[in-house]
Amino acid sequence: MVDYIKLFDKIIEFINWDTLKHTAFKLNTDNKVSKFFTKDHLKSMIYHHISQKDSLRDLSFGISMSSKLKETVASVSLSTLSYHNNKRNYEVFLPVLYELINKVLSTGSVNESLKRFGSIKLIDSTTISMSLNLYQWALFRSTKAGVKIHTRFDLNKGIPDAFVVTNAVEHDKTAMDSLIDSRHCIYVFDKGYLDYEKFDQYTKDEKYFVTRLKHNAVVTEVEDLKISYSYERLLDVGTKIICDKIVKLGSKYTYQTKQEYRLIKIVDKTGKELTFITNIDDLLSEEIAFLYKKRWEIELFFKWIKQNLKFKTFVGRSLNSVMIQIITGIMTFAVFKLIEPFIQTKTTLIEIKRAIKANLFEIYEADKFNWSYIFNSS
Repeated sequence: MVDYIKLFDKIIEFINWDTLKHTAFKLNTDNKVSKFFTKDHLKSMIYHHISQKDSLRDLSFGISMSSKLKETVASVSLSTLSYHNNKRNYEVFLPVLYELINKVLSTGSVNESLKRFGSIKLIDSTTISMSLNLYQWALFRSTKAGVKIHTRFDLNKGIPDAFVVTNAVEHDKTAMDSLIDSRHCIYVFDKGYLDYEKFDQYTKDEKYFVTRLKHNAVVTEVEDLKISYSYERLLDVGTKIICDKIVKLGSKYTYQTKQEYRLIKIVDKTGKELTFITNIDDLLSEEIAFLYKKRWEIELFFKWIKQNLKFKTFVGRSLNSVMIQIITGIMTFAVFKLIEPFIQTKTTLIEIKRAIKANLFEIYEADKFNWSYIFNSS
């Protein structure tokens, strides 16, 4: 007898349901629940991100009207879905999310151009605007509301491995201590995270970083270094390295760094001058500039999730429902990253997502299933 499986069921096989069951019991999220359990909630939110339904009503209607989906996800009314989005503790989904992230981090290969640097973490934030009338708890300007997702992105494996959600009014620096917590890896972040006292502490703790210096920064030059280049070109044609120096940062009247730092200045192909600061002394001038250039990868990640998952609008109005949507969105991205190595043809993550969306309820022979099949039938 031949067994068949829906593509959606194959997707959610990546989820560790035992972990979710254990956490649901620990946090009591299924107490006095007669239907729409925590597992159904997670399945419905993954479906929501893949299908990109516009509202809670559309999500509820889509689940209720699809006979194929109801075989996997329990049918749910609008009121029930709304209630659990607001009341079910969002933390119940975090252990599952971090298990998926760790799976991605432990699989796949690292780009050859990055291997020499070891672990590289990009840090940045993205703001999601909201209606002030609906999300007054997220007020950050007189006429706007929003949340900010502060993210640490593992460049080697292409996935966020930590994030902090705050009101959009919070400065980026408020999340630094939560995201810069490990020794012996390189953190790359922009000038919004400048904090000279923290830089000294990072250096003392052997936390390495590359960042950009503000144009009006006070700098005391200590020593000129010889500009050094890689044997292979790492920067765009037309980009020139102007100097590599040892400096101290800040003023004696406010705070001057106790540690000394490298300052590398470049002029890019458009004529724009950029100044980088780092506490790494064993990399080439060009390599430092190259690492900062890779910061663009986290911007591409933010753009990807906003365009291909449900991050621009939220189906609930409470902080809890917003957190559930953010967590399950990153979870869905992690599942796509786990699927990526199984595709036998060269393809992009957005093509994988489109093929999955187009074939979400297609039936395949379970024993002969191959992820490349989704491109043959889409």
